[in-house]
Amino acid sequence: MRIGVLGVGKTPHKIQHDKSLRDLIVEAGRGAMDDAGVGPDDIQALYLGNVAAGGFNYENSIGLMGAHHLGIVPAPAVRVEAACGTGAWALHLGCVAIASGLYDTVMVLGAEKMNDLATVEGTSVIAQAADSKEEYFSGLTFPSGVALTARKYMQTHEVTEEDLAHTSVKNHYYGARNPSAHLRFECTVEEVMNSATVADPLKLYEVCPMTDAGSALVLCREEILREQADKPQVFITATQMATGTWYAVSDATDALKATSGRAYEMAGLTAADIDVAEIYNSFAIQEPLGIEALGFAERGEGWKGAADGSTWLDGDVAVNPSGGLLCKGHPLGATGSTQAVDIVEQLRGTAPEGMQRQDAEIGISACRGGPGSVGAVHIYQRLEG
Repeated sequence: MRIGVLGVGKTPHKIQHDKSLRDLIVEAGRGAMDDAGVGPDDIQALYLGNVAAGGFNYENSIGLMGAHHLGIVPAPAVRVEAACGTGAWALHLGCVAIASGLYDTVMVLGAEKMNDLATVEGTSVIAQAADSKEEYFSGLTFPSGVALTARKYMQTHEVTEEDLAHTSVKNHYYGARNPSAHLRFECTVEEVMNSATVADPLKLYEVCPMTDAGSALVLCREEILREQADKPQVFITATQMATGTWYAVSDATDALKATSGRAYEMAGLTAADIDVAEIYNSFAIQEPLGIEALGFAERGEGWKGAADGSTWLDGDVAVNPSGGLLCKGHPLGATGSTQAVDIVEQLRGTAPEGMQRQDAEIGISACRGGPGSVGAVHIYQRLEG
């Protein structure tokens, strides 16, 4: 399977009180069309990922709204929702639509505007991505659930809080260099440890911010991109999804591990072939868990790369050179699509200064959703000639 990436676009990731959800959708979508060199009439379908516009913005029918304001009517449009894996699910559906032969060119777009509400209201909306009726109202929030995961990991593998803090140090180093990131500052292990406790053992610098953002990709049949030799020849060569447990009490990485294995097989690659990876890390502990699920490290050793340099930009595999969700922020519906845009920029060689992996040819994005309910993996390759 080779799905051409004809164009990409994204908005800054930050609190954007001056922009509506519609504004974010239009900015990202038009940016992708401009980059692709296509117009609204060329888009044959829209897959728009959005998690909670009804809660955050008192709006629904987001796919239809996006289609109208992007000018792609009468092309079909649908809203996609799968918790934090929403943008990745939209990408999967866009790839399937092209691979099936039904469409030649489609747009995949993710958008979320989370800061129209007070934080306490926003976190209540976010909680609906898991078992809000039983776990959330019993006190098992996303931070507290992930804190339990971190504590179990530390005890099982004899890892310290300071060991895990290196993940935040790495992400903040690159986040400070990402002009699109919500949080742009470097920090030390000591500063991570001294930041406020959110849910023991998680510190403030180990938790992502609520963010407003949109991101989009224009996908096409392989032949369409091949005919435009002046464009970067970047293709999606694997798309795989999995559904895991609805509850927070079991291993949240099972779905991601199963998905990555199928993705490697689909692309005819192994973990050793990957140059750059964007791995879901709304909390710092989720990065080493993702590293292990994708086969970059053995169980219990995923944290080591941030400490010894092997997951930095010039290491064995560059993990989250964008700063990850910890610094970009986590705009729910746009998270998976932004990971894809960031990998495409890496393979095109157009990532911002200080973030570009030298000679990157193969990339992977790994997104998850809910307590472990969604696993999404995409593999990307630059295939010249």
